[in-house]
Amino acid sequence: MKKIYYILSVLAATILVSCENFNEMNFPGYDEAAKPTNLVSYNYTLTDADYSTISKAALKVAKNAKDSTKAKAIATNKFFHDTIPASSYLPLFLATKYLYADLKSSVIVEYNLSTLYDTTKIASSNKYTMLTADYDAMGTSSGTPGQFDNFSSSIDPGFYIPIWLKSMFPYSKKDDVRLIRYKYFASNITTQIGGVFIYDGATWVKYSPIKKDIAKFIFKSNEWQYIDSDILMGLNEGLGDFLSLNVVGDQVWGWDSYKYAKMTGYVSGAYFDNEDWLVSPAMNLTERVTPWLTFMHVGRYFGDTGTSTEKMRKAITVWASTKSDGKSIIPSDWTQLTIPEAGYPSGANWTFITSTPINLAAFAGKDNVRIAFKYLSSKADGAAGTWEVKNVYVYEE
Repeated sequence: MKKIYYILSVLAATILVSCENFNEMNFPGYDEAAKPTNLVSYNYTLTDADYSTISKAALKVAKNAKDSTKAKAIATNKFFHDTIPASSYLPLFLATKYLYADLKSSVIVEYNLSTLYDTTKIASSNKYTMLTADYDAMGTSSGTPGQFDNFSSSIDPGFYIPIWLKSMFPYSKKDDVRLIRYKYFASNITTQIGGVFIYDGATWVKYSPIKKDIAKFIFKSNEWQYIDSDILMGLNEGLGDFLSLNVVGDQVWGWDSYKYAKMTGYVSGAYFDNEDWLVSPAMNLTERVTPWLTFMHVGRYFGDTGTSTEKMRKAITVWASTKSDGKSIIPSDWTQLTIPEAGYPSGANWTFITSTPINLAAFAGKDNVRIAFKYLSSKADGAAGTWEVKNVYVYEE
């Protein structure tokens, strides 16, 4: 009887293998196509209940008391911060929410982020403790700060202090900061707390440490992995890792004291022939799916007349490469990118505009990706305009 079972088992296995081989030989890709796919591409916002779910999941994998304390804090606070990063804890939640996600599924999660203001960077002269006279100046009637010389849940410091600051500092400049210490009444106890207020150019605004942020995750190797959406940020404070490569002419890309990269072939009233490239450092996009490029720029004096920008468009172009070593220019290594119509400056003024996002999907999944700003000027045409570029940003959508 055992022999019969053994023979039947071998026969069944042989039939199955034969079927698989038949499918693969006669219908290439059949077996692969028959596998279920559940690619996820969702946007999800955490609810208050989700923070409790994440907390419980984190407690299960906690290795020590410190880990447990952090896990419990997630449920209590309902936000993440630098010591309890969302990138580390959200995968625990995603593993239970999207059970059947396949390779390269992606999720963008919106969550609460706490970012405490570094008050050590505020000058002591900009730190102030409110006096009785200050509360009284805001009103002494019922429901105003001067009634009991403090604030409370019914007397909002975020409403009264900005008005008081504007009267105290009428000549404030945008981004001025003040740390104001004030009394706050809650649960029958009056305590002194500090609040940071920032002038936005029109009004004072109380700094809120809690804001909305997003994180992107991709399903890989049977787990959700965090993907940093910021790929490249450059030309903010200097050329940084961008390299100026000169092909023709003596003029080169440089960093202007007004904080932008600048290239011009017009010097001391004369026009010069130039071909100059400003090349970014290499980017690894092997794990990226939807990368984009934006930057701010302005261009002027390229020889166009009226409202035409034809000459300027030929003189200022953007390119991408996966072959360049970043040290020399081989034209065949580069592919020109299309700047959308709305992404060109007018050529009529020095007003910076933000380029319309440029899709880099053609370079997703590739390594050694560089972008470059190519400038041309011509002595013969009398067209040697100026191109200024700043705030280059490559990111994952």
